[in-house]
Amino acid sequence: MKIIGYTNDSYPERRTIINGNLHPLKKMKSLNTYYPHTALKRMPLIGRNAIVYFKDIVFNDEGVDGLHLFNTVTNKKVPWISTFETYIPRTSATSFLDHKNLTKKSIKEKDRTEKYVEILAKDYCKKVISLSKNNYEMELRFLEFFPQYKNTIKKKMIQINPPQEKLMEKSEVELKVVNPILKFLFVGKDFTRKGGKEILDVFSKIKKEHHFDFELTIVSLGKSYNYAFGKYQDTEEEIQEMKNKLRNTDWINFYESLDNKKLLEMMKNSDVGLLPTWADTYGYSVLEFQASGCPVITTNVRALPEINNTTIGWMIQLPLDNSGEVDVSSINKKQTLRAHIQNSLEKIVLEILENPQQIKEKSIQSYDAVSKNHSVKGYMEKLSEIYSENF
Repeated sequence: MKIIGYTNDSYPERRTIINGNLHPLKKMKSLNTYYPHTALKRMPLIGRNAIVYFKDIVFNDEGVDGLHLFNTVTNKKVPWISTFETYIPRTSATSFLDHKNLTKKSIKEKDRTEKYVEILAKDYCKKVISLSKNNYEMELRFLEFFPQYKNTIKKKMIQINPPQEKLMEKSEVELKVVNPILKFLFVGKDFTRKGGKEILDVFSKIKKEHHFDFELTIVSLGKSYNYAFGKYQDTEEEIQEMKNKLRNTDWINFYESLDNKKLLEMMKNSDVGLLPTWADTYGYSVLEFQASGCPVITTNVRALPEINNTTIGWMIQLPLDNSGEVDVSSINKKQTLRAHIQNSLEKIVLEILENPQQIKEKSIQSYDAVSKNHSVKGYMEKLSEIYSENF
């Protein structure tokens, strides 16, 4: 068995490296890893964020056979692999990706990024693991700007679906009964980015204009910043109106947070999950819903079409760029997209309320899909094989 070093135990690392790993793990508290040392709270859209610089931290690698990193690269002379969810090296200093004719700024950013790309091409980097086909293709397009390294790095690249433990047994899903009063559930701390405002507006409209009875539960910190909006964020008035509606509407069950056990029970007891998101790198909550026998309404951004479709759930089709992201380059485009999400969501929700019998079949289909494509055992066996071959 190989001893694997890792650097962080945040949610993505727990999902993709720590939980269920077949090898002994050792947390490296201080690591010579290149990473943005300003807060990584905002997932960068290519070329749309402020410059993030890198910091070099020294660490002692005694006691490990290799390192498994997440979204980072290291210049340490020890075998390592890295799992990534957007592109790697992780930097927002990428204005060069948006310019056919490079400016002084973009040339400077490209030169700065290149030294981290070079690290990926070195022999100590053994594998680069993408979580989705979407970010695998994004990485290949990114590497087009560094042709001297592209082929070397491409040979190291592999795509592995992230794992998801079963939260119910198949027999429980088959026995699951659709609630007489349908239960819809939204989970996500980034309320605006994940489509919270659209959910509020649509369900409020349905409640006002139709006779249907339903239960809407929202678990969210209510964060209003949406990185997909760039400089076109919602106004303070819009944000305050949204927060007032969220907290003061008597037919909405609102929680800022729940402990994980209660949240998972809530997923199991819900009929339809909600994620009409503007931007997501993967959509882990979709996997959790599906593993609870709860089909989900999502948009088609980034990797979501890889884990959801109209057979196992419901999908809002948005116009996307070649990275699978929405273009919010003006107020008008934002308003048009918002109206599109709202209209599509309303149509889907009304269809579900009118024909709730469809939920049962999608519940079973979504559970089968996540069980087949996101097996924890299969994922960890693939990692173990990578560790054994390269460390």
